[in-house]
Amino acid sequence: MTTLNINIIIVGLSGLIVAPQPWLATLPLSFQFISSMLSTLPASLLMGRFGRKPIFVLGVIIIACGMAGQGLALLTGNFAGFLLASMLVGSAHGIAQYYRYAAADSVAEDQKPVVVSLVLAGGVIAAFAGANIVNNTIGLLPGVIYASCFFAGAVLQIIALPVILSLRTPPVTKQVTGGRPLSVFFRNPRFLSGLIAAALGYSVMTFLMTAAPLQIVSVSGLSDSENALVIQWHVIAMFMPSFFTGWLIRRFGSEGIILASLMIYGIAVMVLINGLSFWHYFSVLLLVGLGWNGLYVTGSAIIAASAEPEERAKVQGISDFIITMMIAISSLSAGSLHYLIGWKSMGVGALIPVAVILIFTLAMMLTGKNNPKTT
Repeated sequence: MTTLNINIIIVGLSGLIVAPQPWLATLPLSFQFISSMLSTLPASLLMGRFGRKPIFVLGVIIIACGMAGQGLALLTGNFAGFLLASMLVGSAHGIAQYYRYAAADSVAEDQKPVVVSLVLAGGVIAAFAGANIVNNTIGLLPGVIYASCFFAGAVLQIIALPVILSLRTPPVTKQVTGGRPLSVFFRNPRFLSGLIAAALGYSVMTFLMTAAPLQIVSVSGLSDSENALVIQWHVIAMFMPSFFTGWLIRRFGSEGIILASLMIYGIAVMVLINGLSFWHYFSVLLLVGLGWNGLYVTGSAIIAASAEPEERAKVQGISDFIITMMIAISSLSAGSLHYLIGWKSMGVGALIPVAVILIFTLAMMLTGKNNPKTT
């Protein structure tokens, strides 16, 4: 999570340095999400065969190499190399998404929302760590800003490797049968609404977050430290609620949390279109982070509760593939749309997926099919 936060803060700005055209600045971050999308399904299937820990270790090694590659590419002004290194980082992020499922698989069904929340709560530490790493290493290498931040992220992954090696994960479940076909899950209104909430909720957040550093620094002329502060508190808002989101889901139900999160997204858009000051950016990204948490945690909990042990690899794999596909599309479009239509128009456009989530959630509530394990 810390390395993701570092990338969110500086990849777009680094892209402005090495990209041949300004509108390509966010392409490296988009490539991260694309490679994350492409790695999710293979990672899930490999975990289903070999267990989670070996794949988690592989992910740490890949991200360390990727961040070191980003730093080298920035030092040499190699945009193609920066894209390739960013894809390595993204593929490792695709693997890291399964930490929440690894935790959920270890507990009873009624505890899944709680443990998913607590795993994501680690993002609070990442928010402070990522912003502080950027602020304290940004100028360590003279002549090329940001490169030292990537090298610091690579070192952090090497430090984290012994922790990953010490993880205790559930043994691999022997798949005697393939379980139910995927079509069963996509006919289940509850599973479908959870997937839509997680996928589109994440894509709205990514859409605005990807363009935010360009808007804050390049358009509004604010400083790198102000940009880092906005992103830091955005990430805190994304993950701090995770300490209690699980309990809120148990108290008010999945539908209640999804609807409340959509309301927060709507307020964020209202703030976005009404000003371009530091505090407008700060408030928008803070609200978007809060809304993302409710949608992503609730959607992930619904997905985690939908599959039997022998079905988890394929169900979680296809779910995360769809989620990261939507993230990749939103990230890929963010840079060019920011260049073409501007920040405020992007905010208005973000209301479209919000409306889609609302429609699916209301449809689920009207069907009354609240059993996550439809046969």
